Amino acid sequence: MGIGGGLLAVSAAGASAATLDTPPPGASKDSESTAVPKESGEKWGAAAAERFWTADRMESATPPEPVTGSAGSTPAASTPVSATPAAYTAAAPAAPTAETGYAGSKTIGVLYFVDKDMSTHNCTASVVHSPKGNLILTAGHCGNGDKYAFVPQYRTGKTPAQQPHGIWAVDRVFRDPRHTDRGPGSDLDFAFATVKPDREGRQVEQVTGANTLTRTPGYQVAVTVIGYPSARNAPRDQAIKCRVKTTRLSGYKQLRMECGGFYGGTSGSPWLMDYDERTGTGKVVGNLGGVGGGGATDSVSYAPYYDGEVFRLYDDAVNDAAVVERPPLPASLGTGETWQHAKRTASGDYTGDGKADLLVVWDDGEVTLRPGDGKGGFTGERRLKKANATWKHATTITAGDFTGGPLSDLMVRWSDGEVTLYRDVSADGLGRETKLAAARSVWAHAGQITAGRFSGDKRLNDVVVRWSDGEVSLYADVDGGGFKRETRLQRANATWKGATLLTSGDFTGNASWDIVVRWTDGRRSLYQDVSKGGLGKETRWKTSAGLWKHAKAVTAGAFTANGRPDDLLVRWSDGEVTLYADTTTKLGREINLVPPKVS
Repeated sequence: MGIGGGLLAVSAAGASAATLDTPPPGASKDSESTAVPKESGEKWGAAAAERFWTADRMESATPPEPVTGSAGSTPAASTPVSATPAAYTAAAPAAPTAETGYAGSKTIGVLYFVDKDMSTHNCTASVVHSPKGNLILTAGHCGNGDKYAFVPQYRTGKTPAQQPHGIWAVDRVFRDPRHTDRGPGSDLDFAFATVKPDREGRQVEQVTGANTLTRTPGYQVAVTVIGYPSARNAPRDQAIKCRVKTTRLSGYKQLRMECGGFYGGTSGSPWLMDYDERTGTGKVVGNLGGVGGGGATDSVSYAPYYDGEVFRLYDDAVNDAAVVERPPLPASLGTGETWQHAKRTASGDYTGDGKADLLVVWDDGEVTLRPGDGKGGFTGERRLKKANATWKHATTITAGDFTGGPLSDLMVRWSDGEVTLYRDVSADGLGRETKLAAARSVWAHAGQITAGRFSGDKRLNDVVVRWSDGEVSLYADVDGGGFKRETRLQRANATWKGATLLTSGDFTGNASWDIVVRWTDGRRSLYQDVSKGGLGKETRWKTSAGLWKHAKAVTAGAFTANGRPDDLLVRWSDGEVTLYADTTTKLGREINLVPPKVS
């Protein structure tokens, strides 16, 4: 349901020049985005909604008009436009057509509103479970009007009093201020609204039941999509329903479906997993929306992929936040198809600005650097090494301040057991190489290495090693002269043989740094205040072990504004890259940096 707008362009730099990514339209690279949720006021309640939204007014409502603006513009339309790229316009010839004249679900209905000219518009919305039972979900581009009212299981020609579940006055509308019609901001095309009680004091969920807001499990999902096309496109003016399996919209973190009949008015339609026809409820894993307002034709529709961002907005709505505040969207790092080839990662200050940067070794031996912006994002890529055979043998890497120079150094353990140090790595190259351990040395048995502050001084020059037999060692004050003082932290044992990923950071704010371990079964442990005295207190993170089996590379650094190395960056098996900002004894706020590859 396309509209015009600017498409984010991302390109990689050559060997010595950085290409800076541009923000999406309406987004700032330097300041936070904020929005005050739309509020209806005390006079707008059930009685006022019944008086205003007559049967004729509801029936004559149209989808919002198309715009070519950014976040904060008039809501997007649900009609095709020629500006939509050809790749998005073609539907498969065998695309199914939605079931028409569907009786609908009491959890799904029509959301009515007016624009600044008092023209009446409509989208689709659905009730989602919340502690107060007063929350509905729709598309973000439907969230910029006034006199909002929700009519569950709408019946054409009926007055509000005659509707099967009444009419519900909307109190406040919450949308992400970074939402744009195109570019990465279109991945945020969702909105929540709090609904006022009816005349009897009941909350909407008490009357209709509710769907469950659920993280999107992947791009190929069997869903039931239910929506209300406007009367001009659906003369019967009833709900439509389509059961379909989704794919991914290439280049976006969005689902894509092919099913005819989703004309204007269906924006916001819930995409439901495990839909129960009897109860009219399911797990909502998306809503019709996204790039161009949600699709180029009635046969091709999109939906945002639900990750941590939708739950942040949900929390704002549940907590009735006065203001919705968000950091700028990070510059795009590319696609999951590319990042599946990222083999090793290390964070350090390679540009001298005090912010953590990301160094990546790729599976073809290329080495690249992404300078960090200190706000959870990254700027243009710089190539430090072209693809080559040597760097294919980099088995484990870590960054630290081993030589006392102005920039971070990089330590590499090679497949033959040699360990080398690259001094003062910068955007201009890897710096001078120093051999710390010879090939075919005991270091061939070093499974993982991670550098941090574990011995009390201010330099990041202590190295923890997990050996192949499960022994764990600490080498304090490592410099260009090699590894001098070893302290055993853990004797050889079967448990630590199963440590498959290792990184360090200051997650608890104490003098000594902490270590994060991912085990073979996907469990995660945080060891607090690691020092010569031992590994410290172990805390298990209570998140899905099954998911974390798919973590392939991990590093920690000061990627966000607090300047502390407590941000955990993970590259997953499907190429997705996630930043967990401000991690403590619990995983921090989730920021998606790279969407997964197309399944």
